[in-house]
Amino acid sequence: MKKILLVLFILGSVVFPQKKDAQKIIDQVQSKYDKIKDYQADVEVKLDMDFVKVPPTKAKVFFKQPDKFKVESEGFAMIPKQSMDFSPMQLLKGDFTPLYVRAEKINNVEYDVIKLIPNTDTTAIILSTLWIEPKKMVIDKVETSTKSSGTVEVKFTYEAKTLPLPSTLKFSFNMGGANDQQNSKDETKQNSGNENRFQRPSRIKGSVIMTYRNYIINKGIADSFFDEESK
Repeated sequence: MKKILLVLFILGSVVFPQKKDAQKIIDQVQSKYDKIKDYQADVEVKLDMDFVKVPPTKAKVFFKQPDKFKVESEGFAMIPKQSMDFSPMQLLKGDFTPLYVRAEKINNVEYDVIKLIPNTDTTAIILSTLWIEPKKMVIDKVETSTKSSGTVEVKFTYEAKTLPLPSTLKFSFNMGGANDQQNSKDETKQNSGNENRFQRPSRIKGSVIMTYRNYIINKGIADSFFDEESK
């Protein structure tokens, strides 16, 4: 599937020559994120799913380059793991080929739309599409198709786009689709002989809205902090 997509994009680039260098744009965005060595922030998490309702949860998140991440929360939140540790910084560190697709205007804002095609079959991601605001060099939206978790969409808003850390993040997911049939078979097999067992819906739709406040940036966080047990 990945090879077919790559061939289609290569053919498209021949017929419609690329106007911008996708790798150069990605490098400029990455350079902006690389200035964030570490941060901590307060976050409020609101979860909206079809079959479960939970009250908003407050937590504190910590990040340190290149990939250390930690969450401290006194409450329990039934949140997809991808939404808690997702960040543009992590996305851009993958092994992928960027392809410039088009310029697009949304709500009077110009965007460069770039697709990221993984260079390996071992990743869980099939394809990601980024909407990058070229004047600010920040990512406002990401759509990702995955092998096992369906399609996820992440939208970012920023109080000040001079800083590439979002004030809000909306993570929308639609799990199921291609794996529905296999999931259904697996669940039927697991549930045989146990009629009362909880049956998870074959398709899960919902969203997570995370609101960040009180960023503390580049003040230094010890590596050992991330090895400590979370509260």
